[in-house]
Amino acid sequence: MKFNQLFVKLSGSDNQEYGYRIPFSSGLNIIRGDNSSGKSTFVNSLIYALGMEEIIGSKGNTSLPYALKNKFDLDGVNILVHNSVVYLELENRLGTVITLKRVIKSDDIDTKLIQVLEGAYLTDNSLTNIKSQYTFLHDAGSAQDEERGFFAYLESFLGLKLPSLSDNKGKETKLYLQSVFSALLVEQKRGWTDYIANIPYYGVSGMREKVGSFLLDLDIFRSAKSLNDLQLQRSKIMSDWSEVATEVKIIVEGNYLSVSGISKIPPIDFDPKLVSIVESKGAETRSLEAIKEDIKHEMFEVIQNEKAELSDESTALVTSIESVQNRIDELLNMQSMCNSQIKIDESQLSQYFESLKSIDKDLKANKLTEKLVKFGADEAELDFAKGKCHTCLNPIDDILISPDSMAMPMSLQENITHLRNQKKMIESLLNGLQKNIERNKGQLLTINREVVKFRKELISLKRDIKSTTHIKEIDIRRKITLENRQVELSKLDSKLKSSLEILTTLALDYKKLNATITDLSKFGFTYKDKNKINEFANEFRTLATTFGYRSAKVDDIEIKPETLLPYLQDLELREQMDTPSEYKKKFGESSTDIKSDSSASDFVRLIWSYLISLYKASSKCGGNHPGMILFDEPAQHSMSTKSVNKMLNLLSTTQGLQSIVAASFDENDETYASSVAGLNANNFKLERLPRKIVAKI
Repeated sequence: MKFNQLFVKLSGSDNQEYGYRIPFSSGLNIIRGDNSSGKSTFVNSLIYALGMEEIIGSKGNTSLPYALKNKFDLDGVNILVHNSVVYLELENRLGTVITLKRVIKSDDIDTKLIQVLEGAYLTDNSLTNIKSQYTFLHDAGSAQDEERGFFAYLESFLGLKLPSLSDNKGKETKLYLQSVFSALLVEQKRGWTDYIANIPYYGVSGMREKVGSFLLDLDIFRSAKSLNDLQLQRSKIMSDWSEVATEVKIIVEGNYLSVSGISKIPPIDFDPKLVSIVESKGAETRSLEAIKEDIKHEMFEVIQNEKAELSDESTALVTSIESVQNRIDELLNMQSMCNSQIKIDESQLSQYFESLKSIDKDLKANKLTEKLVKFGADEAELDFAKGKCHTCLNPIDDILISPDSMAMPMSLQENITHLRNQKKMIESLLNGLQKNIERNKGQLLTINREVVKFRKELISLKRDIKSTTHIKEIDIRRKITLENRQVELSKLDSKLKSSLEILTTLALDYKKLNATITDLSKFGFTYKDKNKINEFANEFRTLATTFGYRSAKVDDIEIKPETLLPYLQDLELREQMDTPSEYKKKFGESSTDIKSDSSASDFVRLIWSYLISLYKASSKCGGNHPGMILFDEPAQHSMSTKSVNKMLNLLSTTQGLQSIVAASFDENDETYASSVAGLNANNFKLERLPRKIVAKI
């Protein structure tokens, strides 16, 4: 990423235009300005133009000084600001140039709106017919929707693919672009308090190491997220397994049987053939197949006896039995039809739910576009309103409308209304279908009750037969019991077959997940990771020495791979220490915070070393660093000009890095001269701010 130019324009109460224009080169840019000239105004407006003001602790134009939104002083005269806007032209690594336009103060446009202009709007006066699109930020969807969400758009433009993370509540979130830019944009007030300071809080712990890991593109960073996802999937499989296994156990034991071969947790070698359902009688057991075969033989014997005894029976009773049996068959047929209708309705219900999802998706997209209009985008300027494709910008013909038709395409609000009406219609159909399903289920219960009633009548009729024939009541009871047992075992068999298929699939998935988790857990840092971390550590120690760090022996400093932060004797390096041995004598084995004994300027040197080393290691080893750094007043705490000179010299000669250093140099020409002494004039660009940055344009 490279900045080409920043332009801030204000409309004053005197109907004149004011502002400032800051061009940038591809290497080191020194923005020199006295403390009252507006150097901080420049820095904050640049951060604001990028939509990154959360880094300085706010959202919207509250991050900007009053001179850009209320009034400013010009030669002793206060001029009120009616409207103000900031433009920032930037270029990605592919050479594509865009210009961001964001209002600072406007009666019509919200500060959440950023207009993206295609091309070098600020530096190429030959551009005509500039295409643009509206995006929004600091609102739901701004980091997800690449068409309308600014952060998602910028992420795509920069060629970054920000990973997902787990927050402190175990929910999935994202490594937001604002967190990454905290390592690139270091403002004056709080930026020099930590290695990567001012990371906005999004409910995720350990953000410094996560940002560092992303910039270096460490495999373990991606692996940690993958490992967490896989472990969640494994937990889900274990939960599903337990649920199915418990269900099988309940239905089996409900039939006075026992099951074996299904463990409490998924085994890696589950074999459904080894699952056994048996009936125990003392020391003897019978398998389910043997039980079913025995019932079949018993039923055959009962039917044969019944036929033999009924050969001379009364015709009327036989006719009644046949009538009741026919009614039962009729009810069973109705039962089957009712079941089929329920399944058809449930299938249609599923289709309606899918349609509802599609409508909700379209409605969401239209509402996001409506949000752009709400924030101030001109609806007529949006591509969809002009009948253009967002991707190729070619005209789109509505094939549903005849070319000769006088029909007009719907407006955004009409489209939303139409989709809402469609949603209401689908919801109404869903409601009606759900009522039909409930009604059919109620009817099914009635049919089931009728079946039970007529079966009881059948039993009574067969008892009547007993009174006039030699048929025994015990045979009738035995037949009914056998029939019920057959139905129960048939249901059990069907349920068991379905459950074993599910358990087999779960066991295979569990085995694959375990193997993947084991592989990811076994290796930790990959060979590439170790090389990147070693490169980063070596660069850090080299730069710390170059910048004159003396509070501890540089060779004793190590970068912990787990946190990617510098440590000395297992303490994060923030403190003043003469040597490791003197530290022990002075503080013993305690972990007392000795920040009060630290050299603040030495700690700033470490921050320089850390942030620049992240770029150098990322650039050398193929990381994700965007290739831009901004330092606001890096010479904190009376930093020596020699150290500043070393830092500026390094920035000016680092290939591929655009750096911006905004500093006052103690408002002293000699300090500035010492700071840039020896720098090749071709390697840096100086922008000297006037007494007041806001001037007439």
